[in-house]
Amino acid sequence: MIKKRCARLVLLACVGCTSLGLLAPATATAKVKKATFNRCVSAAVAIPDGPPAGTTALNPAASFAVRVKVPKFRGTRQNGVVTRFHSAGVRISHTDDGDLALFLVSPGGRAVALATYRDQSSDRDPNDDTPRPSGDGYGAGLLNCSGSIVQFGDAFPTSIATPGNTGVGAPITGTFGPEQPLSTFVGGPARGFWTLIVQDVQNRDVGQINALSLNFTYRYKK
Repeated sequence: MIKKRCARLVLLACVGCTSLGLLAPATATAKVKKATFNRCVSAAVAIPDGPPAGTTALNPAASFAVRVKVPKFRGTRQNGVVTRFHSAGVRISHTDDGDLALFLVSPGGRAVALATYRDQSSDRDPNDDTPRPSGDGYGAGLLNCSGSIVQFGDAFPTSIATPGNTGVGAPITGTFGPEQPLSTFVGGPARGFWTLIVQDVQNRDVGQINALSLNFTYRYKK
């Protein structure tokens, strides 16, 4: 009888400790991990020719998307959160850079202008009517990720809008700060489709999207 009473007292004591949280069952704590998405994807997406001058037709656009996957957490999809956007690169073949506007759109719907109507004519003297050849696309060499990719990043010192940065009669090459900061994507979702949109505002010049590269860091639970 004494042994039973002692066992009962011990059981009641344990119940009391549990109610106070002293013996609460251990739970797994989620760890926050960081990962970097760094990938280039080749493409062959035609850019529709722009509308004839003097018309009110909408400017056509081409789009190409790169899918980003984020590891699941306990079997549930998670979006991940972008913590830093390092760069976005493009390879575009086109006979007139000045016709094009390039936008990168995140899975969350945020849009950043990478370059808008940039070629050597964009910084010319308005009183100079001398014909000047247009730049021939973004990047050089092979029409895929193995070619020369034009990289846009907030840390690059030369803005794409800086006068004299595109050369004369040559494709745009090198690294540039974008028209709008890529840091706009920080805090948004990493998972989903990142889409490059290329809009043509003039006719008689055509081309295609050849490659898109993305380099950013995101955090997620594990």
